Amino acid sequence: ALVDRDAAVIATTGKTGRELFTLDDRAQQFYLVGAMGAASGVGLGTALNTDRQVVVLDGDGAALMKLGTFATIGAQQPANLVHVLLDNGVHDSTGGQATVSASVDFAGLAQAAGYRTVGRCDSVSGFSKAFAQCSGKPGPHFIHVRIEKGSMANLGRPSAHPSEVAKRFQSFLDAPK
Repeated sequence: ALVDRDAAVIATTGKTGRELFTLDDRAQQFYLVGAMGAASGVGLGTALNTDRQVVVLDGDGAALMKLGTFATIGAQQPANLVHVLLDNGVHDSTGGQATVSASVDFAGLAQAAGYRTVGRCDSVSGFSKAFAQCSGKPGPHFIHVRIEKGSMANLGRPSAHPSEVAKRFQSFLDAPK
């Protein structure tokens, strides 16, 4: 596991959060159910209010909805933020409608907005290398990961109500590392 158990993880709405829940539900994970486009903003707010590393798992369609948050992250310079954009080129959770991500240079946008580290990859090994380059350095960091569309079989849904997920996430943030 690349992400430390002391890190806070913010997962975008849809299948990203559902997969994270299905693989290993933990108090350190905050699932944005029904809040498309909000992961980077929630991640920024979290990063500005904790000394823990904050990892945002964003999607291309969601990021396109709130491109202005890139500029706000760049301006605020949260040293503990790693913004990971999982780009499959579609809105997978709502039927696979294409996004315009193929024509958007997300890494270039992040760099222009002021992220300190910017990476691009399209493989697990490339992601591992890009994530390692962020470790121990002040951020914000941005990693654009091209992935295939689709999701795991038997995809679950978070069983806790969003308010309960928020409470346990806050308790995680408040607990000593």
